[in-house]
Amino acid sequence: MVSPPITVIEAELLEEGDFCFDFPHFCTLLHCAEGEAVQLVRYGVIHPEGSGPQHWRFRSLDLYRARLSRRLSRDLEIDMAGAALAVDLLERLRGWKI
Repeated sequence: MVSPPITVIEAELLEEGDFCFDFPHFCTLLHCAEGEAVQLVRYGVIHPEGSGPQHWRFRSLDLYRARLSRRLSRDLEIDMAGAALAVDLLERLRGWKI
């Protein structure tokens, strides 16, 4: 019997429940091209630490926001700027404890 291949992703544990990914790993987890991830940064959807793509470090919250933004953009057929605004508004609503 042949075992399925195993994919290994390295991450650095910062605090309980928070991981830090480098740019290539972030793109792999997001299933997107590097150019699309750069656009997410330019529109303010995600906020990596570091001076440029080769030094960027992303947290798990960035991965959540990027996935949500891409889903909103695809499902609602809105551009990246609209998706970025929607993600920000959803986070504000979540903080209001309605």
